[in-house]
Amino acid sequence: MQETAFWRDVDRWVGEEVTLSADVNEVLNQHSFTLAGTPESDVDELLVVSAATTNVEEGETVQVTGTVKAGFNAEAVKKDLGVNWNDPLYKDWVDEHYIVASSVDTTVNG
Repeated sequence: MQETAFWRDVDRWVGEEVTLSADVNEVLNQHSFTLAGTPESDVDELLVVSAATTNVEEGETVQVTGTVKAGFNAEAVKKDLGVNWNDPLYKDWVDEHYIVASSVDTTVNG
């Protein structure tokens, strides 16, 4: 998959497993963070959630593999992943696209 194509049309990838490299924009908690969008895209950032602890840092380049989803709902995703988080942290992400990560690699070079 061309990463540029992904960022230009995130809708097209809903339900698909993708692998992309990007910089961590913001760490929300140990199970979620956002990826910074690219200059060529209309996407400012994308939420990544994981059942596993992610251990990422803001500004770090990571490679994420996971399934693209639409319609983020903090309560439902929290239940699906079996994690405990503060739902109000996600108020800006309601109904937005997100990735449920199966793997987060922090050893990639930016």
